[in-house]
Amino acid sequence: MVQPKFVDLMSKYPSPANRLKERERPTNESKLVARRFDKEFFDGQRKHGYGGFQYHPRFWSETVQLFIEHYGLGPKDSILDVGCAKGFMLVDFVTAIPDLQVSGIDISDYAISHSHPAIRDRVKVGNCLQLPYPNASFDLVISINTIHNLNRSGCIKAIKEIERVKRRNSYIVVDGWNSDQEKHDLDSWVLTAETVLSHAQWQELFAEAGYSGEYSFWKVR
Repeated sequence: MVQPKFVDLMSKYPSPANRLKERERPTNESKLVARRFDKEFFDGQRKHGYGGFQYHPRFWSETVQLFIEHYGLGPKDSILDVGCAKGFMLVDFVTAIPDLQVSGIDISDYAISHSHPAIRDRVKVGNCLQLPYPNASFDLVISINTIHNLNRSGCIKAIKEIERVKRRNSYIVVDGWNSDQEKHDLDSWVLTAETVLSHAQWQELFAEAGYSGEYSFWKVR
């Protein structure tokens, strides 16, 4: 079996130096509100989520170019974004390659109903535990900061679903730590993740799930 591989394709994603100061340390109440993934999470108070989730090409355009180059994507290829939110990453994919076949799925009715007009007909509400697509449907399946919102068994099930629907490649980003400081930073930041593991623990989970794609870890700073 092909082993999963660490590849940092998120190096161009903007990371403010003061990210940990952008909002107060999460409370149990703020986590419960955030995990509803409704208006309050996307466009409500900062302590509950994004504090206003709007499209701007500075967030994904350079990162999308890394994906295109790394996976050699072209007009005939197809992409699924699992946990696509309002679809902003997909917008930059079709901006870069207009004929690229893109699809997105997200558990949030609010996010999908407020998705970017350019890709609104390509995204839908759904659950990563049971992706509504046939086997080997997509050349690339991407899931950024979504899988870890499940418990451990849910993570494994979702990863198996990603394996099932991908035809060639997959890329997952999750909250993970490799030092006491990184663990502290995540504890001070994470609102929605139920499974936050060390890098080694994630690698064990990937092996248990039979994951054969690529991955990286979200950096708070």
